[in-house]
Amino acid sequence: MNSASSSCNVEMVKGFIPFKSNDGRELTYKGFLDIKDQQYYVAINIPGNIDKASLQCEWKLHHQLANKRDLIQQRLQTSKSITGFLKELKLIAETCLHLGPKASPWSTWNENIIEQILEVTSCNLLQIESNFSRVHFGVLDESERLHKIQIHLKEGDSNMQPICSTDLPNKFTFNWSSNTRLQHILQQFEASIGCYQEFWNSMQELDSKCWILEPEKPNFADTYRRIALGQNLSVQITVNCHQPSALPECRFLGAESSTAPLQEKLNTNLHRWEVERSLLNNLEEVLDIEFPSPANTSVSAVSMECGICYCLHLENEVPTVVCENQQCAQPFHHACLYEWLRNLSSRQSFHTIFGECPFCTHSIKIKIPDV
Repeated sequence: MNSASSSCNVEMVKGFIPFKSNDGRELTYKGFLDIKDQQYYVAINIPGNIDKASLQCEWKLHHQLANKRDLIQQRLQTSKSITGFLKELKLIAETCLHLGPKASPWSTWNENIIEQILEVTSCNLLQIESNFSRVHFGVLDESERLHKIQIHLKEGDSNMQPICSTDLPNKFTFNWSSNTRLQHILQQFEASIGCYQEFWNSMQELDSKCWILEPEKPNFADTYRRIALGQNLSVQITVNCHQPSALPECRFLGAESSTAPLQEKLNTNLHRWEVERSLLNNLEEVLDIEFPSPANTSVSAVSMECGICYCLHLENEVPTVVCENQQCAQPFHHACLYEWLRNLSSRQSFHTIFGECPFCTHSIKIKIPDV
């Protein structure tokens, strides 16, 4: 900067102090800028030339100017003096404040939320919305699994109970009063996470050691798994997240000639179930089989692709209708088979459509989907 710039008048700034290098060049300006009867701290760092300068300011002013960042940077680089830039900055800030609610001006509510966030030490802050209406935290459980919680806050109203979205298998409920703070909600969330450790451990073992057909990408809230047992044969289990060692609800899917023996074994061997064993080991014990594992079983051995569209997943669903011919046992998506039979003008009776398997011509039927 030249000597004229270094002696510029900055009367709109109170307590504004220029810092100089040994050769007399200004390095940083720091002070308070008056905007609509409010004082805001700003600092301008100048590494030799003003066109390379950068602006720093306190949170309140930063929030008000968030949507004008590109304009401010452009004016900073093209200004001929600090005085000129400060006048433009003041004008831009006053314009933002003049916009009213759309500008989402800083308030004591914002400051309160920041204070509450800083109080949290046991959880990781993952994300925060620019208007502080939504805050995302992450909590690690005993097995280092990351669980996320989104806390939706009523902007400007600290007395309104927030809405929490979590990945827990049951709805997260928490005690709330006008004195409840973010750290109290997160403490209750951590306590809830501790209640599901055995459940998640059991599901994690299934996911790592079995061929999981559904859900395609399991999350911590899912309480069911559809597990491949062989070619066109699977079992869907629904686990009690509060009693994961108990016998789950089991539904076998496949040709009746293949599922009937498994259902019979389940009914006969219930006495073998022991709560001390893992969920997977218990299932193998009562069904008297060894579940196929990705480590020692090929994909073709547990193939479940639809015989019409040749895909496994269709809009998050897997084939659920299987040809009863034991030599065929081809699975189909319900929607695919329905469209196939409907286009062939197959016979319909009440809510069922009858026809032939597209592969072996064995008789097959499905329910007509609800419109």
